[in-house]
Amino acid sequence: MDLTIHHARIEGAEQSINLGIADGKIVTMQEDELAAGTVAIEADGALVSPPFVDPHFHLENALLSDAVNGSGTLREAINIYADVKRDMSREDIVARATQALRMAVANGTLFMRNNVDIDQIAKVRLLDAICAARDKFAGVIDVQIVAFPQLGLARNPEAVDLMWQAMQRGATVVGGMPHGERDMDDAARHIEIAFEIARAHDADIDMHIDETDDPRWHTLELLAEKTVEAGYQGRVTAGHCCAMAAWDDAMAARVIEKVRQADVNICTNAPVNLLLQGRGDRQLVRRGIARVRELLDAGVNVTCGQDDLMNMFYPFGQMDMLEVANFVAHAAHLSSAAHIQAAFDMPRHRAARALRLPDYGLRPGAAANLVLIPASSATEALARQPIRPYVIRQGTIVAQNRVQTEYAAQVPC
Repeated sequence: MDLTIHHARIEGAEQSINLGIADGKIVTMQEDELAAGTVAIEADGALVSPPFVDPHFHLENALLSDAVNGSGTLREAINIYADVKRDMSREDIVARATQALRMAVANGTLFMRNNVDIDQIAKVRLLDAICAARDKFAGVIDVQIVAFPQLGLARNPEAVDLMWQAMQRGATVVGGMPHGERDMDDAARHIEIAFEIARAHDADIDMHIDETDDPRWHTLELLAEKTVEAGYQGRVTAGHCCAMAAWDDAMAARVIEKVRQADVNICTNAPVNLLLQGRGDRQLVRRGIARVRELLDAGVNVTCGQDDLMNMFYPFGQMDMLEVANFVAHAAHLSSAAHIQAAFDMPRHRAARALRLPDYGLRPGAAANLVLIPASSATEALARQPIRPYVIRQGTIVAQNRVQTEYAAQVPC
């Protein structure tokens, strides 16, 4: 064996297991002792898991901490970024993206879906830089690139042309932001254009949806209806969905059922939206995130994303999907055993399903993409947020983390 992992824990099993890995694949998972491979890891009871997946991020504006958002609102953040992105160099974008991706890998994230602004300001400059960063990390972390028309499509023919160009220049997923249009009619046209581009390239669709506190916006409903009409079930993801927090229960129930029927994935970006949304409210302040628990209970595939890192949208973050899942569990009141497991799976199996990753999982024959988590269960992993001592990509250790605490003599044992 090229690599062996000894005395690891897997979810749902009482006995520890030993894993043998060869040629980048998991060859065996067994309770019986296993001869040490060329490289041997003593897991010492740590949970062995498929890697984390970040299904919603913006690499090109990560780590822009000098751009201060005085109001803390989404609108000001977008306006600030419109100015900043005019002058960002390729070298600067690649450098910051590299730093963010290294942080992600250290925390066990080996797959990502990244949104790149495609508009009359940025043209395709940001895309070219992010493609360079993606290629730089080939074989370490896989990055799907979403062409994201933040400044609209319905009345913006230049942006439509640029979207077509983006799909020729390295983007692999078609994005959108229909609630940014003038009205619901233009939003419907925005969605229609995105589907036209996606079908032409046999590409998946991943849109920013209803990232607003205004309950009059319900483009999620339009997206679900169009998904069924186009036969795109399972290939569409809706990110943010903040207006759900302001909808009445009748509208929420109606739209959630359409989402379920359309098999649309929902990606909540709880840390960022908890900070951005509800800025105009006084008590009671809307939470500004999707109705996660209701979606889960309806059978919808819900996942979660980091979204932003230390920039004008969000001044925090550490590229840790376990931290993001912890945020979701708190904000969405996920405290039952089933809901805690769902939160743990949001940046793992549920995100892998949304990205349609073909060889994801923990089983003999699967790619040996793994992360060790010193925890005994989903609850303990979310509660303790432990470091990940080993991150493994196709049978090769790509990151190791160590922490040691030393107590003074007067601290009781």
